[in-house]
Amino acid sequence: MRWAIAGLLFALMVALTLATAALRADNVRARKRVEGVVRALQDRKVELTRLSMKRLDSATPQHLAELQWRWLQREAQRRAGGEQ
Repeated sequence: MRWAIAGLLFALMVALTLATAALRADNVRARKRVEGVVRALQDRKVELTRLSMKRLDSATPQHLAELQWRWLQREAQRRAGGEQ
């Protein structure tokens, strides 16, 4: 009887060991996946900053004045359309 109980306890210990190893492996896979997403987001943030700086550098006073003039014309047309 003792040998049967010892055998069952050993089988239980092996099963718990295998379950723990499987859980750890799953955690490693999930961690790698999350790290990949974080790395991709950091890359996008850097690229967004670079593009924002590039856009600011390309904004000349003449270009900004032209954009403002277009916006004012659209706004005037919108208001004229609303009054009719």
